[in-house]
Amino acid sequence: MGFYSTSLGLVGIYVGLNILINLFLAYRVSANRVRTNVMTGTGSDEKLYNASRAHVTNVEYTPIGLIGLVVLHLLAASIYVMHVVGLALTIGRILHAIGVSRTGESTPPRLVGTLLTWIALLVAGIACLWYAIV
Repeated sequence: MGFYSTSLGLVGIYVGLNILINLFLAYRVSANRVRTNVMTGTGSDEKLYNASRAHVTNVEYTPIGLIGLVVLHLLAASIYVMHVVGLALTIGRILHAIGVSRTGESTPPRLVGTLLTWIALLVAGIACLWYAIV
């Protein structure tokens, strides 16, 4: 398997994992909606609010990181750079979801998850510029 096809497989792994994470978070929102019979918004239910925030925040950040991974693949970026972006994004989104799901307050998993997500986006952005220009 050549470099280019190896990096495409890597993109597929991170995209697949993040799609499953998003689906799981969406399921948690739906399950809480059924439990509370609140079909729009979150009412005053804290569990529904936290599940909704975990899902919404995931939807805000994940697509940008995955687009960065696809562009890095197209630019034939180092597989190590792509792993840094993919791992930081995926682990960051999992930790953030765990932290937000527990409470609306700041928690260590939420903080670390946010930082890892931002690091993933920062590395992806800089690497896209680097590989596009150099």
